[in-house]
Amino acid sequence: MVKRQIYEQLPRFTSALILVLSQSILVVGAFAIPIYSRTYQFNRVGNVDPLLALWESTDGADDSGGNDDKLRIVVVGGGWAGYSFCESISHNNVEIILLDASKQGRGGLAGGYRSKNDRPVEAGIHGFWREYRNTFDIMNVIEGVDVDEVLGDFSPSVLRSKNGKVAVAPVLLKEDEGEYRGQLGRIPALVNLSEESFRRFIAANLPPPLDLPVLAKLDNSMTKGDNSKLNPADLISGLGLLGAWADFEQESRTSWEIYDTQPASLLFEKAGITDALLDELVSPLLHVLPMCPAYDCSAAAALSCFHVFALQSRGAFDVRWARGSISEKIFGPWQKQLERRGVIVAGGARVSSIEKYKNGRYAVELASAPEDLGNAIECDAVVLAVGATAAGKLAASSPAISSLEATRDFDKLRGITCVAVRLFLKPNPSITLNLNGGSHDKTTLPPDMANAMSDSPISVCGSGIGGIDELKETGFCIYDLGRMHDEFSVDYYNEKGIVESDRVAVLEVDFYRANSFVDLDDEQIVDLALRAVSSALGTAKINSDDILIDTAVLRARNAVSHFSPNSALYSPHVKLEDGLYICGDWVDRTGHASWSTEKSVVTARQAASALSRDFGLRGSRCSVIPAAKDTAQLSALRQSARVLRRILPPKSIPPSPWVFVKQILSGENDP
Repeated sequence: MVKRQIYEQLPRFTSALILVLSQSILVVGAFAIPIYSRTYQFNRVGNVDPLLALWESTDGADDSGGNDDKLRIVVVGGGWAGYSFCESISHNNVEIILLDASKQGRGGLAGGYRSKNDRPVEAGIHGFWREYRNTFDIMNVIEGVDVDEVLGDFSPSVLRSKNGKVAVAPVLLKEDEGEYRGQLGRIPALVNLSEESFRRFIAANLPPPLDLPVLAKLDNSMTKGDNSKLNPADLISGLGLLGAWADFEQESRTSWEIYDTQPASLLFEKAGITDALLDELVSPLLHVLPMCPAYDCSAAAALSCFHVFALQSRGAFDVRWARGSISEKIFGPWQKQLERRGVIVAGGARVSSIEKYKNGRYAVELASAPEDLGNAIECDAVVLAVGATAAGKLAASSPAISSLEATRDFDKLRGITCVAVRLFLKPNPSITLNLNGGSHDKTTLPPDMANAMSDSPISVCGSGIGGIDELKETGFCIYDLGRMHDEFSVDYYNEKGIVESDRVAVLEVDFYRANSFVDLDDEQIVDLALRAVSSALGTAKINSDDILIDTAVLRARNAVSHFSPNSALYSPHVKLEDGLYICGDWVDRTGHASWSTEKSVVTARQAASALSRDFGLRGSRCSVIPAAKDTAQLSALRQSARVLRRILPPKSIPPSPWVFVKQILSGENDP
């Protein structure tokens, strides 16, 4: 009887395996990525400030000279990159001054803000992926920060296109599967004969990213008409990406130079994927990963996102979310720790330019700053921990920077505009229970909205939702913060005895590539957010007059790193010259397979390593944890691609394997 049940289940999993690679390349990593984990800055009124946005040492050693003339370092930018740099260097007997335009002076994008009625607000929600090795490592050394208390468990996400719900991306690596995931040849037992058990059994024995589509649940009712419905042929066409997937090497400068010069649209065209697959899966993912359409996205950036967030290891796609404000839970304790070591954190300090004296020292000119800093700070070294467009503007006003070879193309760097909207609602009298994902399983959002988000408190939405003109090229994410942040949860309110009049249900809507509406007033953007949520979830539009209690709108104009074609060519190494360094998620994206917050931490440690080497600092703690190595299967594919490239080297992005074979047979040798 048991064998018969197994045989009856096998056909559906056989067909799932046939489609596995196509889905994996496309469903990869983008259900939850977009979460402003890049380093950019907001000020109090929601406008971006333009100027803020491997040395193995002996821990504890002090080799800064031992005299009264301490080495003085100025760090511009108080986000993940700036704080990580200070964390690495502050173990030496040096003077560090960290400047940030925001008054609170910490957290960059994660900096805390307040709504009109003084409720907590953040400029975008942040996710922490399993492979954020350096990020977790640096969080673990912050006194007062317990990662398991600050972050919730790994949570599923939902992807939605303009035609509705596409799929649920599950947690790939459960705790009880960890021992099997780390050991080849061990096969976990079938817990039972349910579909979920079979999925887990098969996925546990497949290399990434093949496990993702086996566990992901596609919604067959996602489309509004047969003309746009995805069929097996559409999904199989995704296999055309196999050639580029194997050929592109994440940490190879040569690969970046080839793929970065081409738009992702050319990559998909050469792959031969169908229009339906492009519209329903590929395009939505691009609008929430690199946050731009295929024609305006580097092929290297697209492949890099896929690799980092899904391909490089088992469970790489799994993500955790903060249980509250990152500014309070992480950067608050972090700032206190740095200040105990003597780091000066100066909020409200706006840098106007950087000058260099003939003796090699620098002067950081301030447009505004606390009185005790004066109008300029003389120092031995400067570290720019800012975004790409902010660095470009600072270079334009600073001959000491613009005259360098490494910065000559800074004027070509571009940014993506984002808008974060937080909506505080009157709690619904009916509490919806037993919801999946997040840190809490209940919500007081309107019941239709709660049920639409029952699979996860996170919905990732592509462009063109609801046919709304402003969203033609804009992707966005919807978050039920009552299930994610402790301070807004039903459980917290009950435990603390919070009266009904002080309770709220909270929705966050974060928009990416929001150029078309960033200049609208707050009320218009709030209305747009309500329409977007209604269209994406298929629910009634919230009546702002009835249940909308409070709102906050934060704007980030051209502030997020835009990985457009050729952008990697303009990105500098962490060292611009002796005494001048730079770090951030856009800096030299080759050499370490990381992205977003993790890349900011990695480049900060690399910049700290370069400065330590130049100035002979031995107390620095700036070792970079390597990214996960390619799986055996991916390594074999890449070795095959190298052999093929040596025999018939393509001069641009390789086409799909079958198109490549066709070109060879037809005598075409210039793919």
